[in-house]
Amino acid sequence: QYEAERRMRESGCLAVLVGRGALIKPWIFQEFREGREILMSTAERVSAYRHFYSLMKGHFGDDALGRRKAWYFAPWHHSFLHRYRHYPQALYEGQSQQHPMIMTRADTFNPQLGEESREALCPVERLLRNENEAAHEAIAGALWESSSDEDAMQRLRALAAEHLVGWEEE
Repeated sequence: QYEAERRMRESGCLAVLVGRGALIKPWIFQEFREGREILMSTAERVSAYRHFYSLMKGHFGDDALGRRKAWYFAPWHHSFLHRYRHYPQALYEGQSQQHPMIMTRADTFNPQLGEESREALCPVERLLRNENEAAHEAIAGALWESSSDEDAMQRLRALAAEHLVGWEEE
């Protein structure tokens, strides 16, 4: 959000395109509206993603046909969501002037943010950051089937316990 605001200020343009940024960080519009960075916890992101699935159920239907229609893009969407990393303005504003953060491919963990290793992250966070397409499919299924945010977290914890290491090794 700070990158787009800086570019608008410097160029005098009235708007910027944030398409890929919105796929990676859907709350970017809230950041613009409120003029602040939003650092979401793992559980808050799961809640936001689950809300996305509830909107799909409302649009396509909460049945086999609705799921089939949603599945044309639901797992694919996680190929963007898994790229989310928080790049706080205080740490990354200078770097973003040299190379846009949206174009930065991040490692699974970020020592600048106090993340010591991939293994030090909570299992659900590691799962959400996983780039394996099978993981994306399973995450989408867990979010579709969940009845609450806590149920979604439990389903994702179970997926991580059963499959995470294998997906990370593939």
